[in-house]
Amino acid sequence: MRKGVFLESDNVTAFRAALNLAGDSEKGRPGMMILTGETGIGKTMAAKNAHSERGGVYLRVMEGWSQHDFLQAIAFEVCGDRPHGSGKCKRRIIEELDREHRVIYMDEADRLDTNRLEDLRDIHDVTGCPIVLIGEEGLPSKVGGRRRIDRRIPREYRLKFEPLSARDISLYAIEASGLTLSPEAVAIIHRQTRGNFRDLHNAMLSLEQMAAAAGINQVDAAMAGRLAGGRS
Repeated sequence: MRKGVFLESDNVTAFRAALNLAGDSEKGRPGMMILTGETGIGKTMAAKNAHSERGGVYLRVMEGWSQHDFLQAIAFEVCGDRPHGSGKCKRRIIEELDREHRVIYMDEADRLDTNRLEDLRDIHDVTGCPIVLIGEEGLPSKVGGRRRIDRRIPREYRLKFEPLSARDISLYAIEASGLTLSPEAVAIIHRQTRGNFRDLHNAMLSLEQMAAAAGINQVDAAMAGRLAGGRS
């Protein structure tokens, strides 16, 4: 598999458009964002790619963080230090983001206590920096429990990553493995992986090994069917 291949899926296109709008202080409007979808669907890769291209702050939430732990972690990413005390941390974060406007990507945000979501709302309200909350299907319900937060997420900033399309699968096979899939093979892989990016990546690793052993770079229905040991 080729390293560093990033799939420009329809999900990613929609995410980029929303980020562009949120980051345009003249044509866009301030707001927090929410990005959801099942595990392995590609949310984290999309956020990390946007972070690498645009800069900003990317943070993965750890289970059981206290307010102090949480704000220190953000402060370290924003300011490079870990002030003692939650209030001091928040002031330093706000001062730095006021000085340099940045997007904050908060991955695994469904792990956050709702009070930590309120901390993020404070930071957003004062600085106007877009904050992207990334999590699984339960995240919207948690956010919806705090109306002051929910109202800060416009409709166009609420994104759900859908399963990859057949086109996405065919494109990823070519770019990541140099494999050409027949339409029948694409349909089988789409069905087997349910359009889940993590499952697709694993399937491509197996197909790449099969193709290399056979000395070919084209995958037909029979080879795709062998992925699950089933019949094409």
